[in-house]
Amino acid sequence: MDLQRHPLPEAIVSIADLRVFVEHHVFAVWDFMLLLKALQQHLAPSGVPWVPPKHPRSAGLINSLVAEEECDCLPEALGGPLHLSHFGIYRRAMVEIGADTSAIDAVLQQAMAGDLGSAVPHPRIPPAAARFLTTTQVLIQDGESHALAAAFAYGRELLVPDLFRALLKRLQALALPCPTLCWYLERHIALDGDSHGPLAEAMVLALVGDDAKAMQRVEQVKRQVIEDRKRFWDALHAELRSPVPV
Repeated sequence: MDLQRHPLPEAIVSIADLRVFVEHHVFAVWDFMLLLKALQQHLAPSGVPWVPPKHPRSAGLINSLVAEEECDCLPEALGGPLHLSHFGIYRRAMVEIGADTSAIDAVLQQAMAGDLGSAVPHPRIPPAAARFLTTTQVLIQDGESHALAAAFAYGRELLVPDLFRALLKRLQALALPCPTLCWYLERHIALDGDSHGPLAEAMVLALVGDDAKAMQRVEQVKRQVIEDRKRFWDALHAELRSPVPV
């Protein structure tokens, strides 16, 4: 199935449906940050003593993305000017529509206590989201820069803008009261769609170079992360379409 035409956005017909969506999707937002920070550690390590990065252009791209993701500014119309991470903005959007943040809050509390190993398989994470997190954790453990970059480029930067466009169009058509979430989606469509996607793909190619085995690995990861996203959206679509018990 072409993910740009996935039926998930059309399955959202009410604010209650949107709450279900964000309560699951927030874990994909967290997963993105885990992937991004792992990639930063590979390409632009912050250890002491400092040494020059092997791929300065890629390191610069990742550092700029981290800066954008960890500190953006909400406009005055949404309660700003207020500096927050994009994750923080997403959580704020959840609160705005009355979604339950207790699961992601519990997971983050455990992660912030230094126990990421137990936070990722936390029992409060919905099964579909837990499956989605698995690939990123395997890639982080394997420690292959080109594989991490492939997941980042093909599973996020080149894929998400089109998915978010369809979702934003649906929310606007329904006129649901979710201005912060709409701003978040618009922001990522603009940032990722304009330049991040092509730059992320260029980063993958630079890390691979002329290594045929590394390119095979990149293609494998590309297929995996696209399939992961499809399975995740399929599961959310099924949940939204399932009948409510009487």
